Amino acid sequence: MTAQIITTGDGSHTICSERYGETYHSINGAITESRHVFLEAAGVSQRLAQQQPTRVLEIGFGLGLNFLLTADLALQHGAALDYHAYEHDPSVLLTIASLNYVDWLTDPQVLDKLLSGLADSKQQTQTHICVGQNVTLTLHQADAVQEPLPPGSFDALYLDAFSPDTNPECWTMSFFAKLLASTTPGGMLTTYSAKGSVRRALIAAGFGVKKMAGPPGKREMLHATA
Repeated sequence: MTAQIITTGDGSHTICSERYGETYHSINGAITESRHVFLEAAGVSQRLAQQQPTRVLEIGFGLGLNFLLTADLALQHGAALDYHAYEHDPSVLLTIASLNYVDWLTDPQVLDKLLSGLADSKQQTQTHICVGQNVTLTLHQADAVQEPLPPGSFDALYLDAFSPDTNPECWTMSFFAKLLASTTPGGMLTTYSAKGSVRRALIAAGFGVKKMAGPPGKREMLHATA
């Protein structure tokens, strides 16, 4: 996959999806958005700082940024992290090595181990990568809407699919009900979207939903609790 690298507002990189016509991250700051919308809003930063074992499910692995920041933080605090992610376009994974995310990592080996794990697992639909003690990634190269989700309960869900306008199947009440069934009671789902139809679908699926202040360039985002 060859894509033009875009430097976002905080200096970190993203690219634009040819299929969806949208960037993988906010042009106002990829790193800033990831930390605000997912690590902080979903309570993951707090859990890891308190060394609580944490399970995360991400819908839309994309360029791997959310995982890299989460894993890096887990290693900083010596916290166990079991991270599962879905990505239905494996070609995008080839772009990760070209991006500058290592500049924001405390431990550069997080990126090195991710890249080596991806290189060793070509053509596999499920990849298990250990990036440090008790910090693991299971990457499912599949459509999360169609595939069964991993068993067990997740403490945090990162809903980072492309927008409801371009990728509507990831924003339906039925899919949200599927996500709810995989969430531990009190677990949190966060997403950059604040669209009314998304909020209503989350509520219909059984989540408790509220709006929160969004990252730079976006007034609001959604926070849901199981």
